[in-house]
Amino acid sequence: MADRTRGLHLWHLPVIAWLTIVWLLLWGEVTRINLVGGLLVSAIIVLVFPFPRVSVEAKVRPWATIVLLSRFLADLAVASFGVAWLAVRPKDPPPSAVLEIRLVSGSELRQTLTGELISLVPGSLLIELDSEGHRLWLHVLDAGTPERIAEARRKARMQEHRLLRAIGTDAEVAESERRLREDAA
Repeated sequence: MADRTRGLHLWHLPVIAWLTIVWLLLWGEVTRINLVGGLLVSAIIVLVFPFPRVSVEAKVRPWATIVLLSRFLADLAVASFGVAWLAVRPKDPPPSAVLEIRLVSGSELRQTLTGELISLVPGSLLIELDSEGHRLWLHVLDAGTPERIAEARRKARMQEHRLLRAIGTDAEVAESERRLREDAA
């Protein structure tokens, strides 16, 4: 679990800057009073509601990031058509399932990003994320056969693997590759 620290710290400056920008956008004009008011409101928010420090130790890999984003967009398009077909086909809706997926990463940030990437693709929805237990639960729309359930698990694991290859640590990537080999055997 990320630690929460009270008081203003140097690492709060980007948060205060971002909140101030949002404040200015809400007001619709940049004036001195809006800028000062935004800075004050942002500082108060940071003091009253301390944000946890997020662990960001990772290596950003540009090519893997391009692969992650392009595959996500392709999955998004294919799944959209699949869910649309399930909605208009003349048959009854397929059975759904709730699946528990074990995650490799211990980083709350990477776990959350994995859950978001999976949930944004139509046909699956993140129900719960247990960051300490390194697992998440997904509601899967089309789970009529054991093969479809296995495919949903594989897609979730591959989404995490692509994310870890893009922004994970070397140890997480190695562990993810090991688990994928175990799953394939």
